[in-house]
Amino acid sequence: MNPTPWYKNFWPWFLIFFPLATIIACVLLVTLAVGNGPDMVVDDYYKKGKAINLELSKFNKAKALYLHGDLRVQNQKVSFKFTKGDYSKVHALKLSFYHRTIEKYDFAVILTKNASDEFTGLLDEPHSGAFTIFIEPMDGSWKMKEKLQLPHQDVIAITPQYK
Repeated sequence: MNPTPWYKNFWPWFLIFFPLATIIACVLLVTLAVGNGPDMVVDDYYKKGKAINLELSKFNKAKALYLHGDLRVQNQKVSFKFTKGDYSKVHALKLSFYHRTIEKYDFAVILTKNASDEFTGLLDEPHSGAFTIFIEPMDGSWKMKEKLQLPHQDVIAITPQYK
C-alpha cells in the first residue's frame, strides 16, 4: 500500500487555510488603515492654539462692529447681505466652507459687492454635506462663522456669537 503525499490530502489544506486567511486579512486591514488616515490630526498643537486665540480676536472684532447679515446658498449662487453693523470699508468677502470631517471637500468663494449692496458669487459645482462656514473681508480683519447643511434653500441669519 502506497501512502498518498500530504498535499493530496484534505486535512492539511483545511488546517492551513484558517491561519493563512487570517494573515491575509490582517495585511489588508493594516494597509487600509495606514492609507486612510484621519484628516483632523494636527502635528503642532502649540501653533494651532496660538492661531485659535488670533481667531477669537477676529470674532470679537465682528462683535464690536455689530455685524449681522443674511446668507443664501441656492444651487450654485451664493449671496450675502449685511443687515446691521459698520461694513462701509468692505468691498469683497471671502466665504470659506469647511467640511466637518473630510478635508478634500473644503472650498472657498470670493463674494463681490454689487449695486444693491449685496455680495454675490458663484460655486464651481453644487455641494452637499455638513459645513462650517467662515465669512471674512479680504483683509482678514474680522470673522463670522455659522454651521450649515448643504443644499439649503432658506436664508440663514449670520450673527456674531455673543456669550
